Amino acid sequence: MGRVIKYEGGAMDTATAEKLKAFVRGDLTWSEVEGMTFEEAKAIAQVGCDLAAAGRYEEARILFEGLVEGNPKDSASRAALGTVYQKLGRLEDAVTEYCAALERDPSNPVALVNRGELYLRQGNRQGFTDLANAVEADPKGETSAGRRAKALVRAIALAAAEKLQVDPRAKA
Repeated sequence: MGRVIKYEGGAMDTATAEKLKAFVRGDLTWSEVEGMTFEEAKAIAQVGCDLAAAGRYEEARILFEGLVEGNPKDSASRAALGTVYQKLGRLEDAVTEYCAALERDPSNPVALVNRGELYLRQGNRQGFTDLANAVEADPKGETSAGRRAKALVRAIALAAAEKLQVDPRAKA
């Protein structure tokens, strides 16, 4: 993987200068300036996921923070970084990343289910909406996030039904 930004003295080529100007204007991400391909970013993200699955959250954090820094528009990397922050107990940072992921992709099931769970733990009713949207985003439960969302919705519904049966005041 060759990189665009290699300064070895002398004048910078016009294409590189234009890419840098576009980055400064906000028209390109750093990943685009450097020429990182989707496949390269996906491979790095997979390593981050593998590290997280092995419980190596600090190392996963470093990779996902790098991916997000290089391309803040990448919803999947932002959701993955949020997940790592959540595992590290950095809950405010996790919510921030989930919100950023959802700005780009409002139907990102990972961001929806994880933010929904965190919101519910905080007593924020938006969590119910997030979980419902996560189920809607993956109605067949093809992703682990979609299956988790369905399980959480089912558990909440069962708990509510049990409360209605046990608490005679709830029937009134």
